[in-house]
Amino acid sequence: MGIIERKKRERIKRRSLILDTARALILERGVDSVTMQDIATTCELSKGALYLYFDNKEALLAELFHEAGSIFIEYVNKRLSPNDSGLEAIRTLWMSYIEVFGKSSDIIVLFGVKNAIAPAFPYLVEKTSKKEISDPIRLLRMIEEILARGIADGTLEASLDPERVAKTIFMITGGIIENIARLPSEMRNNQLILEEMQTTFEIVLRGIASPQCDRSLLVLPIE
Repeated sequence: MGIIERKKRERIKRRSLILDTARALILERGVDSVTMQDIATTCELSKGALYLYFDNKEALLAELFHEAGSIFIEYVNKRLSPNDSGLEAIRTLWMSYIEVFGKSSDIIVLFGVKNAIAPAFPYLVEKTSKKEISDPIRLLRMIEEILARGIADGTLEASLDPERVAKTIFMITGGIIENIARLPSEMRNNQLILEEMQTTFEIVLRGIASPQCDRSLLVLPIE
């Protein structure tokens, strides 16, 4: 391996270390309590070295946001089928939230960072539609499309406004995660949290489902 290639790999490795460290500190302390100096110290880097990789805290947060958002959207897309009804698709979306939360902390970091770099999203999308939040905008549009599909196929209430309901769903989901993030890490009982998420999502499902839908789809099983 040549010197240039080795330096390139070292740079990639160090950048990953910075992001992983920032993610862990945010999960432990919350976005607002983590400084660039905290990240540099934990990585055993000088603050100047840290700024070689990220111009400022917002740039670092934007990268974390992009990573978590992209991973979640990919996770959902792999589980959605074009043959799903709207109700089946929205159910799949919420099951994905539950599954991802059960496996990793990325969802907590995603919504925590969202509040720091785009606090008005999703209610003021046009004023926060910058590159840093392109993935959550994609997620919002995905929810809108799912709701429109459900209205068209009769599995969701015909009176729903997809854009408005999509924003509400995003805020409900985010609210659950944000409340979890405020808890000290030692108090985060994943099983209890999953059960609360399940109950909340089932209540919303019953509110948007058509009376003619398959009622068995209004239950979200968790392991």
